[in-house]
Amino acid sequence: MNLRIVISGRPGVGKTTLVRQVHECFPKLFRGFYTEEVREKGIRMGFRIVTLSGRTGTLAARGASSPFRVGEYAVFVQEFENTAIPELEEALKFRTPCLIDELGKMEFFSQRFMEILKPLWEKVPLLLATTRFPAIPQVKEFLTQEETVLLFLTPQNREEVFTRVVQKIQTFTQGE
Repeated sequence: MNLRIVISGRPGVGKTTLVRQVHECFPKLFRGFYTEEVREKGIRMGFRIVTLSGRTGTLAARGASSPFRVGEYAVFVQEFENTAIPELEEALKFRTPCLIDELGKMEFFSQRFMEILKPLWEKVPLLLATTRFPAIPQVKEFLTQEETVLLFLTPQNREEVFTRVVQKIQTFTQGE
């Protein structure tokens, strides 16, 4: 049996912070990536992709040029693929628990990401992911699968959701 935990919530609610905290509780468990904001003088200028093995790349930047755009951000699909996809391929190859932050518009510009997501979902024993609310169409099919636990994050329930996620992972990993 597999376990899929998806943290859903509005932008800025703390989804990335939560999955990073979960990763800190299980530092050697996951392969995957998270995104972090790039800020200058308090203004969000873009997003950086950080793999759990320590590689980084630029996911998107304000004021840059790319044929792929989300709002005012140019999305660097090739850099995303060069940074994140090898990490996901390793998780799939070795059936390692996987963390994906996030299942979002920027990531879905990547054909390679779309191609690897379904096999990851089917084959890795444990998958922890984030997605915005409401979910984009490409994500909805995954959220309704039987093994998927969908948790909605708000500022008021952050601690409760964190505790639930940690408990589910502990129970799952002890039962393997």
